Amino acid sequence: MRKFSMALSALVVLVLILSQVETFAATESQGAALANPESSAKPAAQKAKAKRRKKKRSAATSTFYPITALPVQQTAPLEPALVVGSVAQPVSANVETVPAVGSSKGTTNQEKAPGVHILPVRLPLPVVLPLQTATAGQIIISEFRYRGPAPALTSASDEFIELYNASGADHTVTAASGTGYGVAASDGTTRCTIPNGTVIPNRGHYLCVNSVGYSLGAYATGDATYVTDIPDNVGIALFNNNTGGASYSLANRLDAVGSTGEANVVYKEGTGYPNLTPFDINYSFYRDNCGKQGSITTLGACPSGGLPVDTDNNATNFVFVDTNGTSAGAGQRLGAPGPENLSSPINRNGLITANLLDSTVAAPNPPNRVRDFTSDMANNSTFGTLSIRRRFVNNTGANVTRLRFRIVDQTTFPAPSGFADLRSRTSSLVVVAGINDAATCTATGAPATPPCTVSVQGTTLETPPSQLNGGAFNSSMAAGTVTLGTPPANGASINLQFLLGIQQTGTFKFFVNVEALP
Repeated sequence: MRKFSMALSALVVLVLILSQVETFAATESQGAALANPESSAKPAAQKAKAKRRKKKRSAATSTFYPITALPVQQTAPLEPALVVGSVAQPVSANVETVPAVGSSKGTTNQEKAPGVHILPVRLPLPVVLPLQTATAGQIIISEFRYRGPAPALTSASDEFIELYNASGADHTVTAASGTGYGVAASDGTTRCTIPNGTVIPNRGHYLCVNSVGYSLGAYATGDATYVTDIPDNVGIALFNNNTGGASYSLANRLDAVGSTGEANVVYKEGTGYPNLTPFDINYSFYRDNCGKQGSITTLGACPSGGLPVDTDNNATNFVFVDTNGTSAGAGQRLGAPGPENLSSPINRNGLITANLLDSTVAAPNPPNRVRDFTSDMANNSTFGTLSIRRRFVNNTGANVTRLRFRIVDQTTFPAPSGFADLRSRTSSLVVVAGINDAATCTATGAPATPPCTVSVQGTTLETPPSQLNGGAFNSSMAAGTVTLGTPPANGASINLQFLLGIQQTGTFKFFVNVEALP
């Protein structure tokens, strides 16, 4: 199968003005479920006990904020166990703690509640296991692509394959035969090997790249390289050996992903993802880490708790994104590839917690959330911006040397009428006065008692790839002030803002995972 390039159509963004009057009413909870006098029913997500036989679930780092642009006195759409309230009378942000009753999947009622969540994760004690070969589902394929926007001569080789440790503990590679775990395409040719002795951290990644054309090295360099092109729409698989031949079998397979056009069942799970029309664009398929299959309109908390979904069904487990919101045959949504390697920040949900900048003020109101109606079309903010501000606390037990946030769910292009089209943007430092939150003042304010003034650092939309249309699914936002030279110590706080451009008003959601080092 030969790859071919097609000209990319220009992106057309339709902007719909829903109302002359735009107000915002929402309730949020931090480490607690919403206490709502209008609805006492538990959300459906708390009652569902979906079987996920390969992994435990833990809490999402989840942020949900409905924006409404509705006529006065009309209520906004209902969220499970969340009544947003009327435009004229925003619901208060009072919350009460729900008992942390654990489920068989390791998720508490608090963790499943809707609202704003950066929830505690009940981490197991460190596990020390004897060296053993991984079994199916412990190391999985988490993101890949078979071409990119590199120059025409190398665009077909602008590819990568990202692997993820879902075992629940650090894993030392121990092959059943050969010198490591092998990643192969359905032609049977090994593209890369994870060498024996390699330690992949729990929730960490390993990255294989085609050194001929890979263009995202400034975001994440490859841990291993290969030079043999993988044709479009063929299957790939990870095996517990790199011997090849008959050893590349279902019995030895750890994971696989392929399209509906892949005939060899060893190299796909289920019927496969839809065949792609191969454009030379900045795209990837990434494993759904929210549980909504990349839906722009499905509201509520992330069913997967922020962890990758693996139900042995490539069609529903992988989400297609690209930086132009291109329709290429596998769903259409704005987003970006985000390859990660052994050195990349790791999901630290629950160890870095979020608090309102000022807990004496309702979450939808300034300074916790600030709406600016100034149009900035050049920066994907036709209807202004929304700034979400939080104080993050380092509870990892060590200095944090790198901190970023990966978007796992967001309303964005192409959002239908009634849903906001949001574009994540780079932001800069803002100084906020009049903070009356004693904890925020003590940790970051001047003076250290209320009322105080605090600095709220901006976050940076990470590149490459270039995201001229703004960030969305799978994009990452970095806290640039957190570095090796300026690491927040254990227990320290940092104030951050997330800036969202608004291209279309309506109900919205915004969920992120915390990623940090160490």
